[in-house]
Amino acid sequence: MKEVIIIRTVDSDGSTFRAIMDALRDKRVEIIELAAPSHNVLAFGNIEIYPERRIVLKAGEKVRLNHGEFSMLLLLASTPGQVFSKEQLYDAAWNEEYRYGTTAVENIIWRLRQKLEDDPKHPVYIKTVIRSGYKIELPR
Repeated sequence: MKEVIIIRTVDSDGSTFRAIMDALRDKRVEIIELAAPSHNVLAFGNIEIYPERRIVLKAGEKVRLNHGEFSMLLLLASTPGQVFSKEQLYDAAWNEEYRYGTTAVENIIWRLRQKLEDDPKHPVYIKTVIRSGYKIELPR
């Protein structure tokens, strides 16, 4: 017997979904995404960002990002070429004042490069602007 279970919830960090999937770990489960295709896509190189669905694809493959990673990437990609300070990126991720001395922004930028760049040590997309911040650079 095939049964269909539909669950609709606000799950910004994915914890509810992961808990459900953990509970169903030993069962045959098929996940079908029913969200309508979004026409609001931010794209650069082989990266596609679907803001409403909070989905990022690299060369057509889904990339798992946490809340902070997605929020910073979305801000950077919203205006390619614009330099965003650590304070602006921190605020985008956590909606609070930047804590000087923290390396949270640098850590997230490092993780984004690991996940999105072909060669994270020589990034093509996520560029550091010394003493200013970070920006997305469109490939030529």
